[in-house]
Amino acid sequence: MLLDLLAYLRGYFLKFRVETGGPIKSIGRTIINNPRGKIRIGKRTCIWPQVKFSLNARKDAAAPLVDIGAYSSIGDRSEIHCGDSVRIGDYVLISWDVNIIEYDYHAPGGGHPTPSPIVIEDEVWIGARCIIGKGVTIGKGAIIGAGSVVVKDVPPYTLAVGNPARPIKEVSSWRGSSKEQI
Repeated sequence: MLLDLLAYLRGYFLKFRVETGGPIKSIGRTIINNPRGKIRIGKRTCIWPQVKFSLNARKDAAAPLVDIGAYSSIGDRSEIHCGDSVRIGDYVLISWDVNIIEYDYHAPGGGHPTPSPIVIEDEVWIGARCIIGKGVTIGKGAIIGAGSVVVKDVPPYTLAVGNPARPIKEVSSWRGSSKEQI
């Protein structure tokens, strides 16, 4: 009980650095690098220890936006690198050590890197130590197996695994919804 109260208190103080849609939990230290952009976090979302947000944009580009929905969870030591837009839906579970890389800090030939938005729809579950590459959309209710590298879109209600991640079967979401219910 006391630990929950402390986590919500940390979440309250995080509100001075991010925009929130209600109370959020911050279990440990949250790292925000280059806060030139905007971070929005939905109500009752839990940010675990050492989660890192890194927002980078070219001087001539719009400020980057990380938008996390309600009732989601971002696991320990996960990192979100954003140069344009990363949208994470409601009821999304992101395990520990996940890297969401929408901005890659370099470009071939020394030019400017080009970010490409990442969309993680509602009710997605991403396993430990996954890498989500730029320009990817992960459909509603999809499950990404631990250690997978996602470089192409993943259809809704699909289990995708491997490097590169490939859909292997249809599944219900971890919340119980399925393709037939849409």
